[in-house]
Amino acid sequence: MKRKAVAIFLCMALLAGMTAGCANTGAEPEKEQTTGTENAGSEQESSSKAQEESGGQESSNLNAEGFPIVNEQITLTVYGQRDQNQTEWKNMLVMQEYEKMTNIHMDFQEVPADGFAENKQLLFASNELPDVFLRSAINQNEVSTYGVGSGQLMILDDLIEEYAPNLKKIFDENPAMRTACMAADGHIYTIPFINTSATGKMDFKQWINTKWLETLGMEIPTTVEEFKEVLIAFRDEDPNGNGEKDEIPLGIREPSSVYALGGAWGLGHQLRDTYDIDENGQIHNWLCDDKFKEYLIYLNDLYQEGLLWQEYYKNDRPAWRSNLSGELFGAMYMPYSDVFLNCEQDYSGYEPLIGPYGEKFWADGTTGVETGCYALSNTCSDPAAAMRWVDYFFSEEGGLFFAFGIEGTTYTMDENALPVFNDDILNAEEGFMTALGKINMVPGGGFPCLRVDETDGVVASQRTKDAAAILAPYLPEVYYAKPAVSAEETDRVVAIEQDLNTYRDEAVTKFIIGEWGFDKWDEYCQTLEQIGIRELEGIYQNAIDALK
Repeated sequence: MKRKAVAIFLCMALLAGMTAGCANTGAEPEKEQTTGTENAGSEQESSSKAQEESGGQESSNLNAEGFPIVNEQITLTVYGQRDQNQTEWKNMLVMQEYEKMTNIHMDFQEVPADGFAENKQLLFASNELPDVFLRSAINQNEVSTYGVGSGQLMILDDLIEEYAPNLKKIFDENPAMRTACMAADGHIYTIPFINTSATGKMDFKQWINTKWLETLGMEIPTTVEEFKEVLIAFRDEDPNGNGEKDEIPLGIREPSSVYALGGAWGLGHQLRDTYDIDENGQIHNWLCDDKFKEYLIYLNDLYQEGLLWQEYYKNDRPAWRSNLSGELFGAMYMPYSDVFLNCEQDYSGYEPLIGPYGEKFWADGTTGVETGCYALSNTCSDPAAAMRWVDYFFSEEGGLFFAFGIEGTTYTMDENALPVFNDDILNAEEGFMTALGKINMVPGGGFPCLRVDETDGVVASQRTKDAAAILAPYLPEVYYAKPAVSAEETDRVVAIEQDLNTYRDEAVTKFIIGEWGFDKWDEYCQTLEQIGIRELEGIYQNAIDALK
């Protein structure tokens, strides 16, 4: 298979899902609150009336362009998920400054990340909806349920056309990006985050401790066999020189990460999941393939020899980050270097390892489009103003403002005309990401805006950019994300994926840490078949074929 950089047009045309690792949490609202698809048309008629009423306001209060957006201040209620590194949204510098610019007061009703999915389900079930959903991670199953199905989310097509010139320009110049945001009925219900930067073409970058390699007189490995030899040296030869055997050769972060790292065995990560898609668009879930079994045997060998972090399966992010900031990992995987800036200079990116089949392939690509970041309820009090509010962040000026704040206050422009944060932010005692969370919603991602090469420095250091550039030639030629499925199939998809992913993660962990022998492989595959792995494969195949 040819491996090249991401082909943007084709991949975007088939994107309609969230990134990597987003749980399917859609749940149909209670029947007494909405009559589902039977009343979707009337719900959308209500949305149209709300838009018409907003249009009536336009002549007296809404400005068609420029700032302020409205002459007399309005208030919009806003619901969303606040990252642990973010201050309260009302106290954020960018949000405070933007209120002055727009004359729109956002009544933020943010919810902590812990338990957010359940809280969101209850909100839709109550049908007591905010004007705006911001950073609410509305996945495609939820779009099918709450948009296409119940009409609780507003159709945004006409609003984008009339009130979002910046986003419309992006869509007009990249028609596949518009398709990427469409639900199964062909309408747009959510506004995305769009990342066209080079670092945004992939999620994980791979890192290795070159200081340790230099101490041991070793080269960067090029094959999976050489990689194991390096890990053994990291384990046995005290590369950090402290006289203790505290080095952790390989730091995989959590159980779900192993699926994105199988490129050396030819295992793709299409749909941000365990799928390959061939040149004819045929989809295949490889969880039962011999290649995946061989990859797990390799990981099991690393684990049994103490080369793989022994607690990786506990999904203990704080412990993982502590090990990384303490420079205890010899090799690891991370999208950006923001959590190990203190020792970043000792880690470098490197080319994909060549596997047993001669593959040199980095599977963990992305489409660059993350849907579900911004939406309006069908009871939004001023849809036109709400659309104008978000559209600014899809301009170059607005993208820079969101990412870096105010020139001269939070950042300056360097000799290459690129923004650089002030030292008191970069070197904050509380940590860079916490300091950044006082400026904007970048920590945790999921904000509707445009990020380009000129602004990706908000999270991507030069070392991260270099690591991405090394991997870029080995990305899949075409990258797909999960397509929207029909409202009728949504419940079935949610049910299968919930059971399949739970069983998969438990079983794969047991294979890796040795609780199960590989004589149970056939039983594992039979269970996946019984859960519905092939039925799910067929549903996604039909959705992809429909988008073609």
